[in-house]
Amino acid sequence: MTKPATQHYRLLALDLDGTLIGPDLQIPPGTREAIAAFQRQGGRVTLATGRTLRTTLPFAAALGVDGPLICYQGALVTDHHTGRVLLHEPVPPALATEAVHRLLAAGVYVQAYIDDELYVPWAGAEIAFYQTFSEVKLAVHVVADLAAFVAEHPPTKLLFIAHEDLVEPHLLGLQQHFAERLHIVRSHVRFGELTAPGCTKGRALAWLAQQLGMQRHEVAAAGDQANDLEMIAWAGLGMAVRGSPAPVQDQADVLIDGPHQAGVATAIRRYLLAEAPSQPSGEQHQALS
Repeated sequence: MTKPATQHYRLLALDLDGTLIGPDLQIPPGTREAIAAFQRQGGRVTLATGRTLRTTLPFAAALGVDGPLICYQGALVTDHHTGRVLLHEPVPPALATEAVHRLLAAGVYVQAYIDDELYVPWAGAEIAFYQTFSEVKLAVHVVADLAAFVAEHPPTKLLFIAHEDLVEPHLLGLQQHFAERLHIVRSHVRFGELTAPGCTKGRALAWLAQQLGMQRHEVAAAGDQANDLEMIAWAGLGMAVRGSPAPVQDQADVLIDGPHQAGVATAIRRYLLAEAPSQPSGEQHQALS
């Protein structure tokens, strides 16, 4: 797809884990300053993440992000300054029940997100591992019959945790079974996520841009995993972290460095600020050094 060229971007969407921050959860040097410079020239910034709102808020505050936040793979868009929910697309109850039944029958741990809290079938190594990804610890509720519970309490999303060699087979099985009835994607070497049909970061970003009165060619986005693919493909300037899965890189206009090299800050300075040299032209996959 040929993307419209422009040097004037008004909205920037940033994935968090693997794109903006690494496993140490630290914001790279110069990132906050680059975001502030973009916002001073009139740009808006959103974080587009699979994280919950509660675990996203500390990063939004630390970065000084001014735009609404896209959480739960696009299932929730919230104005974090006022707390107002702008968009919420939970998993349909019948489909959530079916998915939980299927995963638990296969012996796969799955957790449901309801009102920014976790509902789990058992408390063990899986939830302990998951909680290492944030300094904010979500409330965890063990539910004897999780499938029945989500039938009455539609989850914003479902997430399963498995050994990294088993995630892809489970994803393929779920994708074949549910087809277009659910959106199913890998977000980490050990995570697979299920959201409402068609619910992606890309769709949420397109909706947010429309609400803000911005055109597609005025939007830039950066990500590093399969759950970022639709967002990168939709944006006027799609940026993928080097080392991302091949399909993600194929959709990108430029490749950027990861968190340890402060790739987001470099990309903002190079492509989004008024004094930036130029919009990448012609050659795709121009790498940032």
